[in-house]
Amino acid sequence: MSHLNLRCDEVPLGAQLRSYIEQRLDQAIAKLRDKVHEINLKIEDINGPDRKGLDKQAKLEVRWRNKQSLVIEDKDSKLGVLIHRVMDRLAASIERRTQRHQEKRKGGKRSLPNQPKDPR
Repeated sequence: MSHLNLRCDEVPLGAQLRSYIEQRLDQAIAKLRDKVHEINLKIEDINGPDRKGLDKQAKLEVRWRNKQSLVIEDKDSKLGVLIHRVMDRLAASIERRTQRHQEKRKGGKRSLPNQPKDPR
């Protein structure tokens, strides 16, 4: 992934977890890849290495070519859980963005399930 800036402050990030992050980001942005300017992911240990609790924090920023941004922030005590949840939230946000864009292209009409079609 060419436009990923990954910064980890005092959080050991192994090659396997780094690869997982890159793979999940690539999957999440697949539909809108050409609209992405850059992705910044900052992971830090906000309480230091000796304290427990919700001490891992991730801030993911997707900057679009149209200058808009999508920012997702989350905290957890377990790094793997934190990254998984942030990636799930990113995928859901991008899916919503894609659906909104498609609705605008179709004239803004939403089709509601279980609604009979007008026979006219």
